[in-house]
Amino acid sequence: MSERSSMAACNSFATRQASRYITRLYDRHLSAAQVTNTQFGILVLLWETPGMTMSELALAMVMERTSLVRAIKPMERDGWLKTERAAQESRKLVLSLTESGHNKVQAALPLWQKAQQEFEAQVGPEKAAQWRHDFLELTRNT
Repeated sequence: MSERSSMAACNSFATRQASRYITRLYDRHLSAAQVTNTQFGILVLLWETPGMTMSELALAMVMERTSLVRAIKPMERDGWLKTERAAQESRKLVLSLTESGHNKVQAALPLWQKAQQEFEAQVGPEKAAQWRHDFLELTRNT
């Protein structure tokens, strides 16, 4: 197999491998707060932007709605967030954090900061910032 056709030349393979590695790093830190990296992302987005609809949250997370529903169900069951019908359009669900959800974010933030520090110690703060910028730009343009 030539270098051109090998997995070492595959952008998808490399980014998925990196994604799994980074997710494990963050999950390891966040596990002390009994929250996953995905759950933390959802909680923080709702903390920063209360009242997001399912569609808005799915777009922000770059997730299929069905995957988002599966991720949200345990958090709703555990009392971290609640869903309500939108006042103007009853077909839309609006999500917000409960007090327990706010507490979960507060407990997880210092752990997330440690994960950030560990990652940046491995790749360097400048490279981490550049990657963040590039990846966010890529997903914003889709």
